[in-house]
Amino acid sequence: MAVLSFSQEHEAGVTIVQNGKIVAAINEERLTRVKNQAGFPEKSLLEALQIASMKSEDIDIVVIPEISKLKDFLFNVIPRYPLNVFVKGKAKFPGVLEFMKQFVMSFYILSKTYLRIGISHYQDIRKLRKMFPNAQFQRVEHHVAHAASVFFTSGFDKGLIVSTDYWGDYVSTMVCIGEGKDIKVISRSYFPHSLGHYYASLTKWLGFKANRHEGKILGLAAYGNPNSPAYSLMKDMLFCEGLQIRAPFMMGKMWHHRIPIHKNTLMRRLIKTYPREDIAAVFQRRFEEVITELVKNCLKKYPLKNILLVGGSFANVKLNQRVFEVKGIENIFIFPNMTDGGISSGAALYVDIIQNGNTGHILPDVYFGPSFNDDQIEQALINENISYSYCEDIEIKVAHLLAEGKIIARFNGRMEFGPRALGNRSILYQANDPSVNDWLNKKLGRTEFMPFAPLTLSEHAGECYLNLKGAEYPAKFMTITFDCTEYMKKVSPATVHVDGTARPQLIDEATNPSYYKILKEYYRLTGIPSIINTSFNMHEEPIVCTPSDAIRAFKMGHLDYLAIGPFLAVLDDSK
Repeated sequence: MAVLSFSQEHEAGVTIVQNGKIVAAINEERLTRVKNQAGFPEKSLLEALQIASMKSEDIDIVVIPEISKLKDFLFNVIPRYPLNVFVKGKAKFPGVLEFMKQFVMSFYILSKTYLRIGISHYQDIRKLRKMFPNAQFQRVEHHVAHAASVFFTSGFDKGLIVSTDYWGDYVSTMVCIGEGKDIKVISRSYFPHSLGHYYASLTKWLGFKANRHEGKILGLAAYGNPNSPAYSLMKDMLFCEGLQIRAPFMMGKMWHHRIPIHKNTLMRRLIKTYPREDIAAVFQRRFEEVITELVKNCLKKYPLKNILLVGGSFANVKLNQRVFEVKGIENIFIFPNMTDGGISSGAALYVDIIQNGNTGHILPDVYFGPSFNDDQIEQALINENISYSYCEDIEIKVAHLLAEGKIIARFNGRMEFGPRALGNRSILYQANDPSVNDWLNKKLGRTEFMPFAPLTLSEHAGECYLNLKGAEYPAKFMTITFDCTEYMKKVSPATVHVDGTARPQLIDEATNPSYYKILKEYYRLTGIPSIINTSFNMHEEPIVCTPSDAIRAFKMGHLDYLAIGPFLAVLDDSK
């Protein structure tokens, strides 16, 4: 029995699950080449079927990862909004004007969003029924789908699940207990008490795009002072109360950076008074404090050793490290496609496991996208009129070129699912040159504050990172930071942030033999077990998907070599 689900918001995509396992998964942006593509994922639906070698009639169940918008509005928004929007908690009442701004901004966001998605989602479901006329249609609540994605791929028999993002089905944060095949909801926090809105608004205020550049804010925060006086001014806008996230009057204090009225907001005063590095630092500090307090409060009531994190807030890799450091937690897992781009996986897994009787599984990898054979790759090279040669043992050749200081773009096998490039669509370089963060980002047209991430041989991980035990699994997917050892700082400084942390991908031979072979040979040549791995894309573009995408990005980046399948390509001016 095959189960399909999809996401249709800012990270549209599709997952197909069979026998409790993900067999195909892809996000629409990789096919349309529009970053964070939203809307009906028509290309992904067709591509996922092709990846899984299925036809539409092979799909038995289509899962919609949300409750009905009418039901949501009638039973969540209407009864909860009037009181929920004005929850005061322990925060000091900010005055009538702030009170009204909170109401106006939150009402504006809710009404605009529900009107849009009420119409578009209804139309999308009609399209799906035409595409899959024989399938049964079911629904799974937004955050339950998130929870299922991380629990049913964790390998844990039992664990505490925290899911938090902007909101879904009016819920912004959900806490669950996962045990066996059961996911029990123990707490819901509702919009506008939203961690996702908190960080998205901060991103806008600091001059970046929400739902896209939050990682830059995290990188920027390391350069600021988390103990700046700005902290005492903003800390009460976000706090934890028991198992609830509270953000009373946050909407009024953060307001909207483009709306000129009511200019005397807290955020405008902070921006005028403090460096943006300090603002990023104090907001990141509060973000970490509130979520770790929520986890601690949960553990007091439910003393569990395994923690599972999912939702857009946990794309924040430093936050994940702080959660793992909470006393009592022994193991952690973050779903590799933790944002709404991965909600299709959770919805499909939930139905397949709960209803069809299948069991979850540990993810051996997330190479769930399309692959291309040698003939297809070679034809693309010919079409693009690029010089190339066939390499009998391309992994050895790539390792030697890396040891010589060459930049290698790598395209091989099935594409990764999720926001991280994990070797099959990556750019590789040696990690001993700390200046690379400036000049390589310029080549790629990027403006980044985070250092490049390291790829590290799993058997040498203990030499490079501290407090690894219990977090080795998520480290395969580059979803958590660790404090680096002095050895790592010395031999791979290009991958260590100013705060002494790195976000590694640990690689072993079983996960990706070809990728592992490159690093193993590089280690033999240099004695260094890590190299740089950054995503193969130009700035503001999705990670490359097809051979043609790869060749185009290779040319635009003026990189040294392109290792594409068994072929090694070079630009004419690089010979």
